[in-house]
Amino acid sequence: MADVTNAINEYRSSYGGSNLSDPSYYSSSRLLNLSSASNSISQAIGPTITTIPFTLVYQDTIGLFGAENFYVKITLDIIDTGNTHTTVNQYQGLTIQTDVALENTYHKAYEDEASDLSTVNTFEPSVRGAGFAELIEPVLSLEMENTGTGNMYVDRHVDARLYDINYNEVDLDTALVNKQSVFYLGIHARNTRRLPYNINLKIGETVNLRSELNEEQERSILP
Repeated sequence: MADVTNAINEYRSSYGGSNLSDPSYYSSSRLLNLSSASNSISQAIGPTITTIPFTLVYQDTIGLFGAENFYVKITLDIIDTGNTHTTVNQYQGLTIQTDVALENTYHKAYEDEASDLSTVNTFEPSVRGAGFAELIEPVLSLEMENTGTGNMYVDRHVDARLYDINYNEVDLDTALVNKQSVFYLGIHARNTRRLPYNINLKIGETVNLRSELNEEQERSILP
């Protein structure tokens, strides 16, 4: 479809007219250059995420008298886990406390690395890593949650999809991504009226090592 925006602008300028800046009239004016939404996945822009876990929340309206498609480009360049622990293979990281004061009749745990060097009663010594940066080929969970408005007659007409770096639709609500990757979120209106939406993207709620994935999990990794 040809972009006729410039031609329409020139025609209106010839008789002293101007564009309507009210979003309710974008459709009737046949101009989308004023719209804040992104109608093209190839032109989509969005955030770069460096810390996990991280949740992106998108809330707005879409559809009639505005853009019918809204695309967001999400770039991952994960370098750390911020101030929270990330679950690796269903195990939470260990927090080392130097304060061993009595609290609610329980003493806080105290870890002495020098005393845990050999097998005791079939229990192997603790394995300590240097952190997320030292993990070999970590893969992160990616979950899209279409929370909606709670009105089924509205929510059923709003469609949210994930797309990989090649613009291919991802037929999964929960997928896996590499720590350095690009993917897209697309939100689409499926009715001739203005529709509110509420979409959450949860990135890195869990972390697994690629070497420990099964075949099904391997297939869910986005390129």
